[in-house]
Amino acid sequence: MDLDFLYGLQSFRESIGGSLDNFFLFISLIAVDYFLMVPALIIYWNFNKRKASNLLCSYGTSIFFGAFFKATFCVYRPWVRDPRIKPVQGALGAASGYSFPSGHVSSTSGFYGGMIAAFKKYWWVIVFGTIMVLLTMFSRLYLGVHTPQDVLVACVVGAASSVLVAFLLNVCDRYKNADIIIYIIATFLVVGLLIYISLKNYPLDYVDGKLIVDPKKMTVDGFKDPGVFFGIMTGWFIERRFIKFDTNGTTAQKIARAVIGGFLYIAWETLLVGPLGKLAGIGVVHFFLKMSTPLIFMTLYPLIFKKIESKGFLAKN
Repeated sequence: MDLDFLYGLQSFRESIGGSLDNFFLFISLIAVDYFLMVPALIIYWNFNKRKASNLLCSYGTSIFFGAFFKATFCVYRPWVRDPRIKPVQGALGAASGYSFPSGHVSSTSGFYGGMIAAFKKYWWVIVFGTIMVLLTMFSRLYLGVHTPQDVLVACVVGAASSVLVAFLLNVCDRYKNADIIIYIIATFLVVGLLIYISLKNYPLDYVDGKLIVDPKKMTVDGFKDPGVFFGIMTGWFIERRFIKFDTNGTTAQKIARAVIGGFLYIAWETLLVGPLGKLAGIGVVHFFLKMSTPLIFMTLYPLIFKKIESKGFLAKN
């Protein structure tokens, strides 16, 4: 039934000559990585660390559980299961590996779920967040890279992650050492997932003498999202316990933090993390590289800009 729906949607896409392909490719593009992390970090650096933590931790938690489900169920992509399905070529680069649940949708629903939880008193945030999640869900279907089951379960994963994070952050607000317990639990979960991903058996199905999904590659790729999650959780814990920077500053200082920080984040990810990860091709290396980005920009970067600002940099509006 899932695949029949996808085939019907494909027929619609072909009937309009692919005129919406670029739009939905763009929607999928902004559903992951720094398109979500940088806006959340700008809020974190400049406006409200507590609310930004909701976004960051919800995003990290959703992709963590998404990685667990992908490794557990090992569901093949729609075109593998049904040769009628012809995905949009431009979407294939970000559609490697297993299909269930959708990583794009879990990350988006986790992020915007965290945003809604943090800014729920603003009706337009709820509307905007809901629209972005629905657009992302539909984009993955329209592009032919996921089934309805993939996107619906991913949405539940993201929404549940945002609810869980909102609850746990409220617990941290009420109980002095709750953050220590949460961080210890997160550490054990990450270690457990990495061991699980490394040791579990993956399907070895071939088409025309070629593996449909290479288990070795999936094991390596499976270390990335837990790395992001652990980097976020470690950054959150270290800042909360030891750094405790404030978001005050002049308008000029806040603009500088956002522009410089955003540029450095993207440069770090694209010029260092990505190339080094491909060069190494080892899961543990991917884990620490992906962990480094949120950790640095949630701890070291605020320390640096506060040190510079304390010397009067852009002190006047």
